[in-house]
Amino acid sequence: MAPHIDRLRLRQSLIAVPSLYVAGAILLGIVTPHVDGLRDGGTANVDTARDLLTATATGMIAFTGFVLSGVLVVVQFAAGSYSPRLVLWFRRDKLIKHAIGIFLAAFVFALVALRRIDEPGSNVSPDVTVGVALLLLVGSCLLFLALLQRVTDRLRPRALYAAVMREGIRASRQTYPAQLGDAPAPDRAEWASAEPRSVAFHGRPGVVTSFDRDALLAVAERHGAVIEVALAMGEYARPHRELLRVHGGPVPEPQALARHVHIAAERTIEQDPAFAMRIVVDTAIRALSPAVNDPTTGTQALDVLEVLVGELAGRDLQASLTRDAAGVVRVVWHSPTWDDVLDLAFDEIRGYGAGSLQVARRMRAVLEDLLAATPPQRHAGLREHLARLDAAVLTAYPAGSRELDLARVPDRMGLGLGRT
Repeated sequence: MAPHIDRLRLRQSLIAVPSLYVAGAILLGIVTPHVDGLRDGGTANVDTARDLLTATATGMIAFTGFVLSGVLVVVQFAAGSYSPRLVLWFRRDKLIKHAIGIFLAAFVFALVALRRIDEPGSNVSPDVTVGVALLLLVGSCLLFLALLQRVTDRLRPRALYAAVMREGIRASRQTYPAQLGDAPAPDRAEWASAEPRSVAFHGRPGVVTSFDRDALLAVAERHGAVIEVALAMGEYARPHRELLRVHGGPVPEPQALARHVHIAAERTIEQDPAFAMRIVVDTAIRALSPAVNDPTTGTQALDVLEVLVGELAGRDLQASLTRDAAGVVRVVWHSPTWDDVLDLAFDEIRGYGAGSLQVARRMRAVLEDLLAATPPQRHAGLREHLARLDAAVLTAYPAGSRELDLARVPDRMGLGLGRT
């Protein structure tokens, strides 16, 4: 298995980090009573230590169950109120993993240490053991407070949008490494061969979430080839579907090559900035549904989309490729164009929210601000979306009405500070 894929699976796993904590707790539970046995004198009473460890073991397992039940309720709420795509987001949260780990570590340490100090003939003063147990309890309390703050923050749309935005910006810079205006991307004819060799996918069906760019680059350099990732991030891969194309060189071991592309059940943002926008848009259109009727959350989504679209506007969206040290194209992948980005960011929100004064005014302000801040190459698409917004607003409000005039005013707050 490729190291890149291993890292992704570890990042998404809820088992790896808590397992390390449990292993460390077992080791501490064996070592600390032994250290106490090597010491001369002490102040802790064995009976007192036994009571403390017993209370820790029984209390922490119940406490862990209580906390996890609360986290699952929050995840369920977020999936129902915002987007089901957020379930994996919570599962990958490092703080949640470390909190579960230290809760379990306190429980396991208490059990193992209790067994050691209760061994027949044991007559030591377990100061170190008691001290470690107290430290684990204090750490559990601190992580519980941090976890409580994290999950309550994630219930606020602003905090959720901010976290998704940070990941989306990072993914944008990785997916589109070249700035707009740098050396132009080569035409396909410059690197593609007439009859590329195809590498099919033979694993379980899923979506393309990422690929190991460095590993594919090394293979392409070694064989003097260009490797094209045939499926874009987020596209569905069924068995026997074309996954890779090899241009201009021999085909390496197909299955070994295919393992450098990660296929999973759910999309991730890591190399897929469009998925960050998808999460934001999903949350916005859910808020704009008649059952929820929360246009402020939809307006806040446009704040984030302005940042993400602005970030992508300054990058060369045609240069989804990697070159070797000599400047030769070696790895090529497919990614959304500027028109794709604009359609994803605005079409659905405009469709569901054109009848909301907040959303219509905020979207107009976003598009006009982007027109003022982006290079001229991006203006045609933005003007097209302004025209679509005009048409949608005219459909939502009667011609000549006061509401139509209000909806046509750009406003960065939605309703609050209109600009004429």
